[in-house]
Amino acid sequence: MPLVQISLLSLGVSADAFACSIVRGTVIRKNLVKRALVLAAVFGFFQALMPLIGWVIGYFFSGITFIAEIDHWISFALLSIVGLKMLWDAFHAEDDEEVIDDGRIQLRPAIIMGFATSIDALAVGMSLAFVDVNILVVALAMGVITFVMSLAGAWMGHHGAGKLGRWATVIGGLVLIGIGINIVIEHVFS
Repeated sequence: MPLVQISLLSLGVSADAFACSIVRGTVIRKNLVKRALVLAAVFGFFQALMPLIGWVIGYFFSGITFIAEIDHWISFALLSIVGLKMLWDAFHAEDDEEVIDDGRIQLRPAIIMGFATSIDALAVGMSLAFVDVNILVVALAMGVITFVMSLAGAWMGHHGAGKLGRWATVIGGLVLIGIGINIVIEHVFS
């Protein structure tokens, strides 16, 4: 998988974490740098871990002959489902609850959000078991890009850019669908 595709894939799966970080940043009033770093580290950790887990699961099934014959369609379906869900979530967001900021680092909510926003990375990892890719490079890229995007998102949310979260999710969903289409095109025309 080319570096450009790995980067786009990583940006796509980081969109949920970015959007969540923007929303979280809107309620951070104290200790922005410390709390944004913790939030970004948790999101980055989960975005690096989950594709590895998904890849192991997918690799187990990739050896089955029937699945190997349709692996590109499986990758396309998984990436498209995740992308379409991201598009759905972007336009059907729940109302945000008002949060009172006491200045403490809230690790428990960060872990819950980190896990929740990385479920798509698990599905992507499963789909990558069917294509020729170094999963360690992809997982590292996903973790690092998610860390940077989450840090930027928390800062942006803190400084009043809360409405960008929806569009980050839309773009991320479209990127994932596009990568799924590209996998099918490469398989069909190679």
